[in-house]
Amino acid sequence: MFFVGHIRINHELGFHSVNWRMEITRSTSFPATASALQQSDEYARAVTHLGGDAEAYVAHDQDHPIARVQIVKRRFGPLPVFWVPRGPVWAQSPCPDTRARLWRVLPQIAGHGMWIVAPDSADDLAAIRHTQLMSPQHVAEIDLTADDGTRLSRQHVKWRNRLRHAQNTGLQVAHRRFDPLRDQTVLIREATQQRKHRYRGLPPAFVLAWAQTNRSASRLFTVSHEGKAVAHMLLLLHRPVVTYHIGWSGMVGRRHSAHNLALWAASQWLHRKGFARLDLGSVDTEHAPGLARFKIGSGATVRPLGATSLHLPHLSRRRLIRHDAA
Repeated sequence: MFFVGHIRINHELGFHSVNWRMEITRSTSFPATASALQQSDEYARAVTHLGGDAEAYVAHDQDHPIARVQIVKRRFGPLPVFWVPRGPVWAQSPCPDTRARLWRVLPQIAGHGMWIVAPDSADDLAAIRHTQLMSPQHVAEIDLTADDGTRLSRQHVKWRNRLRHAQNTGLQVAHRRFDPLRDQTVLIREATQQRKHRYRGLPPAFVLAWAQTNRSASRLFTVSHEGKAVAHMLLLLHRPVVTYHIGWSGMVGRRHSAHNLALWAASQWLHRKGFARLDLGSVDTEHAPGLARFKIGSGATVRPLGATSLHLPHLSRRRLIRHDAA
């Protein structure tokens, strides 16, 4: 089902010098663009499989797609809540005016209520009235378009030395699609780690839903020593981006730097398959300094996201109208 909205940008919305129409359509049709996991079609299918409500909207400017926004909708009693994780996704880098227009028009089509916005860029927050709820996170990303030599040169020298050590200790790396029946151990180990280290991630049910609705969109890399698994790494594929989702390394794996080898082998395979970026997730130097050093040392680029914020578009619009009337 499609919803098409034509909202004229006029005096009521606070724009006086322009007069054009922005069309927003509930649709998944959008040019292939690097985006976070939460803005992918694969994520929407997994959320829907779990009973959630994920809807994607595409904004057009004179028949040209300019942005895609995936929204997870929930309701707490009578209050509708719209969560925008790591969006919008822009076809090209927009000017501030275009960002503002999108955020003013989108609630007219998707619905009014409480909007929780966690954009991929802080620039999107500058376009709207908001109240910050959480400090902005930083993410680490590996550029997979670079060749092996370039990616090696970007690694920290200690990280690269550990990789060479792992390559000379008889470790074996194998990879295949995640299998919900064969790979229960992966989820059990992740649940154990979450309890031990007191962090929260997506539940095991999400991985199972992902595997069931996106059968070819996962890759499990397993490192073995003397025939026994000592480390593994689960990647979720949403072309042209890949997201590092779960990682584990036992005592032997840590001693032999098995995770360095697994990540390097994964980046080689992904580069050959034409993926553009590997998202290693958040970097938390305060609560997980060891993991942060591992991600940064791998040659990844660290960049900030927008802060998770509260946006009440209906109230913002009323304030704007009152200000113009005055």
